Amino acid sequence: MNSYKTVHILIIFNLLLAVTAFVKDIILAAYFGTSNIADSINLAFFLPDTIGNNLIGAAVAVAAIPVLTKLTLNESNIVYFDVIKKIFLIVFFSTILLCGILIALSDQILNLFSIDSNQIQIVKDYFFILAPIIIIAPLWLLGSSVLQASRRFILPAATPIIFNGILLIGLATFQFMKIPQATGGITFSKVITIATFCSFIITWIYIYKKLKFDWKLTPSSNYKDVKKIGIIFASYILILLFTQSALFVERLYASSLETGTVAALTYAYRLSQFPIWVFIAAINTFILPTISLHLETKNINALKTDLKKAFTFVIGVSGSISLILFLFSEQILQLLLARGAFTSDSVKLTSLILKSYSLSIVGQSLYVFCLRYYVAEGKMRTPLIIGLIGSIINIVLLTIFVPSIGPKGIGYAIAVSATLSGTLLLIYFVKDLLKIGQRGVKVSE
Repeated sequence: MNSYKTVHILIIFNLLLAVTAFVKDIILAAYFGTSNIADSINLAFFLPDTIGNNLIGAAVAVAAIPVLTKLTLNESNIVYFDVIKKIFLIVFFSTILLCGILIALSDQILNLFSIDSNQIQIVKDYFFILAPIIIIAPLWLLGSSVLQASRRFILPAATPIIFNGILLIGLATFQFMKIPQATGGITFSKVITIATFCSFIITWIYIYKKLKFDWKLTPSSNYKDVKKIGIIFASYILILLFTQSALFVERLYASSLETGTVAALTYAYRLSQFPIWVFIAAINTFILPTISLHLETKNINALKTDLKKAFTFVIGVSGSISLILFLFSEQILQLLLARGAFTSDSVKLTSLILKSYSLSIVGQSLYVFCLRYYVAEGKMRTPLIIGLIGSIINIVLLTIFVPSIGPKGIGYAIAVSATLSGTLLLIYFVKDLLKIGQRGVKVSE
């Protein structure tokens, strides 16, 4: 299938995901609003989601794709399956250990937030229910990377829709049955964990059936490819750790402001990520295995063509949506979320953050897009240094902006740091793209 036909299909799936997620967020906002329970759920979910999904899961998925893509070019599947099984077991046992440590330290972690003792207990109850995500999400995303490396893009695009669909059904049921927020908070935490587990099961059943995956462990001393994945993983998770550390500090500051700011920040963050989840994700789903394939076959002309097309798409989409969200943040929130427990005060509070947060979209999109090239090349030093600088700038600006201008300072801090990081990485990316023309070129037929 033509790469850009694949992108178009993925965009359709991602739009369906966006619609499902938006409807879910609309019901979520109407049900919980920017209440104390809403803040508690977002704080409890942040840690398992950050570690399981955004850190370990994302790093494993991205690190595995270049190596697994190259292994798919071999005639035998023995080495390919062997590497997958080793990575699966490493991730499984390491995340079990990590999950246990975080549960043991939950009191110390939650005491970092500016919340009272009653709310800490509520957050802790939710956290214990959500903690298995730390184990399940990385294995789900590893399965998605296996499918992407095998040029099977549809199921990895479909499982997030299934995940959000389960959450949507759960929330709609709570709303219809008029379940109290306190009960709904506990039940919704259970639904999130169940939805994650369902996505994991569906992904690996598909791998077993379609790839004829052999689960039997075979004695092998070949750890060369596993080590390659480990090296990329270590660099990439550091980059993600910088980003997620800044997001953690954002929530620390948000918890010190008026009630509902944590929930408002979460709604603003999700809306600002719309172009990245829908359009940039569609590009990135196929671009990493595509880059890896072109580099492996030394097809530099095709590499340049695909990168230029993808870059133009990224800039056009992210820039347009950033402008729309900045100019019409309050109107968009009024249209999408203003119902039920999400009052006019909730709209104003969320709009303050969304307007400034929307300015970070172009920078974030550029950084995420350019990063895929460095992952495929296995050269992580440049994005690592730039990611560290960007995160430090973000945290420093949070300490300056939030005390002086309040909630909107959270968005302005990420807007400045993301723009600097994205622009810097783009400059290095363009330089490296010009250099690859000096390599041996294989002209595509």
